[in-house]
Amino acid sequence: MGADNVDVFQRLVFSVPPLSRQLPAMVILAVAYSVLAFAAFSAFTPLSPELSTLLPIAVLLFLLPFLFAGELFHRVLPEYPRTWSFFLALLNQFVLFVHALVLSGANDVGNAWSIVWLLFITIYLINILVLVVSTGIDRYKRILLVALAEPAALIVAFYAFAGGDLGFTTYRHVFAFASLLIAAAFLVLVLAIVDYLIRSNTDVSAFELTSGILQNDRASLDLGIEAEPAVETLAIDNGDQLTLAAPWVHPGPLGGFGGGQLSGNVIDALNDGDEGDSGFFLHVPCTHKEDLSNPGDAETILDAVADPGRVDRASRLVSHDYGEIEFHGRRIGDKQVIFLHGEGIDDYDTGVFMSDVDESEVLLVDLHKHDLQNGPEKEVLYGSSEADLLKRHFDDFRDLLDDAPLYDYAAGFAVRRTDQDVAAIVESVDGQEVLLMGIDTNGITPDVRELAADYRESFDEVLVFSTDTHASIHELANTTRSDTESLTEAIEHATDAVAPATIGLTSRTTRPLKLLKNDYNGLVFSVNILIRLTVISLAMLYALLVIWLFF
Repeated sequence: MGADNVDVFQRLVFSVPPLSRQLPAMVILAVAYSVLAFAAFSAFTPLSPELSTLLPIAVLLFLLPFLFAGELFHRVLPEYPRTWSFFLALLNQFVLFVHALVLSGANDVGNAWSIVWLLFITIYLINILVLVVSTGIDRYKRILLVALAEPAALIVAFYAFAGGDLGFTTYRHVFAFASLLIAAAFLVLVLAIVDYLIRSNTDVSAFELTSGILQNDRASLDLGIEAEPAVETLAIDNGDQLTLAAPWVHPGPLGGFGGGQLSGNVIDALNDGDEGDSGFFLHVPCTHKEDLSNPGDAETILDAVADPGRVDRASRLVSHDYGEIEFHGRRIGDKQVIFLHGEGIDDYDTGVFMSDVDESEVLLVDLHKHDLQNGPEKEVLYGSSEADLLKRHFDDFRDLLDDAPLYDYAAGFAVRRTDQDVAAIVESVDGQEVLLMGIDTNGITPDVRELAADYRESFDEVLVFSTDTHASIHELANTTRSDTESLTEAIEHATDAVAPATIGLTSRTTRPLKLLKNDYNGLVFSVNILIRLTVISLAMLYALLVIWLFF
């Protein structure tokens, strides 16, 4: 998914451990951090802390403020999950430990004072930033208060232990508190400016988008232009019926925003019918310009799925590798079903192959079988010299299919519904056995490739495809293995179910709906530019903060 330039989200998403692990970890780390900090102060400072202070330090400094904050964040911001709340507290517990080690190297009382207040301000800013990104900037007033609770508890503990005995004037105390408030105000101002700039370009709140993606909310984007995309339907009937929907719509941009959950919604609907009937989603070669603006328009897509007329004769699967791209396809009556794969290519503009082709005559499917975690970043643009070359290869391959003779057609199929939907289709034509393995992911994991390699000993051709789903940012970030057990079960069932069959293709346009089109570019470009500006601004803020406190 590299070409869409939103894969930065993958680097920010990971599995948050359950509370059953976080709470014991917080207690154990409180003890460990206290022991290490005690040892550092004993070794590197002229202080001689009493061993009896170790337990109070562990409880009052390294444990209670973070237990308090972990529960408070979730209580005051109910939409913020408790596991995330305690994980943020664990992060700040580590920040405290790092600053404690730095503090053990302070060369005078003034530097020690600045390090301590840098710690308080750092924790406050981390809380503000994380909570705004996770829940939205509209709640900034509540966030400013709840984010202050953790550093406030640490300030109270600090003054209880040592803060009142350092001999600083009232001005220094007021200056330190003012610095904390000024830094927080400046951070909120930076975030508000970022949100304003993105809203002005795309009419979308940056923090509504990020919080929704992180929490897997479902929301419409007020973007795009009206369109009526084609929805192609390939149906196979061997007594049971398999319906394969191939809308000229891209599953995206991410999560519940727009059409990110399109493939799963389509698969759900196609498998919610009569017993024995099933369905799956096919990804056509298109880009994020074809993303749905409104997730509810998945229903509009489904309304265009049709029941095509079917024939009982088809050609053998024809394959040809042109170097830049490979095609696999068969003729069904006077129509064609073609699968493509371009190594190193993520997406294609819709016009690259289909600018002069009737969708009711040709189904073109992008296998999208790149590695899920290390996918390509190149996108082929319509009108480019590369697009012209691929188009010539496509037209040449279609000519090859036109000359392919027809034979009796037989097929078996199976769809397995799990957390990761899979499908298998086995086609038998003139003694040629072909296996198609499909999985509702954004690319293929190594274990699926290994499974396909194993089955190549049993079949003449094995094609693997993914739906290019963008339903789950967590999946995009963390999936390294697939449900090969369910996929194997589907393949075995499909193999056993092979019987004389009919197959047909049709196409129908949808009712008007909104696709992002060029608004997607505005959204992504704005987000990517402003992410970098935000990072630079935050780095400058922190540098100024250090200078302010120490000099």
